[in-house]
Amino acid sequence: MITAEKALQIVLEHTHLLEPVEVPILRSPGMVLAEEIVSTEDIPAFDMATIEGYALRSADISGADRGKPVILSLDGEINVGDCWEEVVKAGHALKVAAGCALPEGVDTVISSENAVRETSKKVRIYKAQKPGDHIFARGGDVEAGSLIFQPGRVLGAADIGVLPAVGRCKVLCFRQPKVSFFCSGNDLVQPDEPLQSGKSRAGAPFTIQTCLSEYGAEPVDLGIFRLDPEQIKSRLDLAMGSDLLVASVGSSFSDFDSMKRILQRMGLDLKFWRVAVRPGKPLIFGMLDGLPVFSLLGNIPSSMVVMEQFVRPAVLKMQGRREVRRTEVIARLGKDINGGGGVTHFVRAEVKVTDDGFLAIPAGPRNSSSIKAFYSANGFIVMPPEVDYIKAGEMVRVQIISELSGLN
Repeated sequence: MITAEKALQIVLEHTHLLEPVEVPILRSPGMVLAEEIVSTEDIPAFDMATIEGYALRSADISGADRGKPVILSLDGEINVGDCWEEVVKAGHALKVAAGCALPEGVDTVISSENAVRETSKKVRIYKAQKPGDHIFARGGDVEAGSLIFQPGRVLGAADIGVLPAVGRCKVLCFRQPKVSFFCSGNDLVQPDEPLQSGKSRAGAPFTIQTCLSEYGAEPVDLGIFRLDPEQIKSRLDLAMGSDLLVASVGSSFSDFDSMKRILQRMGLDLKFWRVAVRPGKPLIFGMLDGLPVFSLLGNIPSSMVVMEQFVRPAVLKMQGRREVRRTEVIARLGKDINGGGGVTHFVRAEVKVTDDGFLAIPAGPRNSSSIKAFYSANGFIVMPPEVDYIKAGEMVRVQIISELSGLN
């Protein structure tokens, strides 16, 4: 049996970054950039008026005030999207809209509050102004050649708004992994089948598929079936076109042990098969003709721990993520918990934000088969193997796995 840290190290050593692919920007949120994004243009691409008013030369109004206004010739009007081709001469002005492109010759824009249009051809200016006032200079936001995003950035909604502004409709991102999964066990039935004595409805495939989708993978469902070597072989053949395989077995250790023997007979290079965690101790990881393979027990608490602590980091690494672990916070424990046994305990908890910081309340019974704890759990209290007992009120490490409860 190996530690959780050693198991994760082995998993990450045997999962590799996938190749980049070009994708439309609307498909790229959540994906990781595999290229530099450099602006090929100045932003804005022209000197821009930031207010509605009059564009002119600041030298022409250097002495203007309420008692001594300056009268300028008004050459016309520019709206947003218009292009004024002529140079504005000394003693002349243009009526401009906020956001319009300014022509050559002007160096300031004065507000309509400080100007009165006397005729269609004359404007009276009542205030002096400095060069550059109320002008967003060309390249004032982004200069051509500027680095916008570096490789490794996880793209979000705000980034998708920036990319078109620098002329990008497609980007190069690391490919999302295709992850096959199946559930095999002699005690399992489909969720919509009648429940016979001694049987259990298979919930693990739904947990696995949902987790994989959340992690950014493309899940491939290979079905639920009895623990039969021929059926397992047929699914393994189908999975060989994938980037990773997750095999879930029934809730009994005998099914798990049978799966281990079957996988090894079919050529699995076994890296480990037990990890010092609870729940989730029975965990197979190995390589099958270059395909990383996980096999785990089918109960939901065990599945969730394995998916979060080992499968998620592997899937994220394949996509180019630099940070593959969940965010951790320090929280005050809401109820006593037991640990020990030389294993790391992942205790399901409801994590709340309070006026005094984070509060972690252990959720539901600690039975490894219990699903009740997941009604409210949004985090895992991480209890180190050397710690046997933690009292309520003490501070603990907590992994955040979903949104926190609101402020109490």
